[in-house]
Amino acid sequence: EREGVEVDVLVNNAGVLQHGAFTGMAPPDHQSMIQLNIAGFTDLLAHLVPPMVERGEGRILNVGSIAAFQPVPSLATYAATKAYVLSLSEALGEELRGSGVSVTALCPGVTDTNMVATAQAESAGLDLPDVLVGDVETVAREGFAGLMKGTPIVIPGTINQATVLAARAMPKWLVRRLAGMAGRSSIS
Repeated sequence: EREGVEVDVLVNNAGVLQHGAFTGMAPPDHQSMIQLNIAGFTDLLAHLVPPMVERGEGRILNVGSIAAFQPVPSLATYAATKAYVLSLSEALGEELRGSGVSVTALCPGVTDTNMVATAQAESAGLDLPDVLVGDVETVAREGFAGLMKGTPIVIPGTINQATVLAARAMPKWLVRRLAGMAGRSSIS
């Protein structure tokens, strides 16, 4: 605002994660994830969306995660923050329908980023096969394409799409149990 810059595109991509048992993390660790992944995320939207709506144009790409679609023991707080990102993105997208401002939630799976590399270095339980780790450029390209089309939700990668589809098709009790088995095994 001070510089007179109008933001046409917001890529809301700040985020942190910490892997491990919920009870093994200090309260400030949970709060730092919530502060950045939810409070900071929402603050950017609250400041930048109203001027877009006033101008009648703008694009928003909120970076979530496939963790938003199911509980993830060992990433409980992180997954909950990404569920918030997805929910707010969908609600805001509908609220802004017809305003000239589009909202896209990019929900990748594990992606080869510094955040993931740091988490893997700090936790042996996050050692994943290469086939499950997405390429940054591919994820970015698919996110950009969805942003430009105004697609509400973009889930890059066939494995990630299948995971989300399965989580939505199965009964919640089964999703919890399967996620629980996988999550507990990564922290034991």
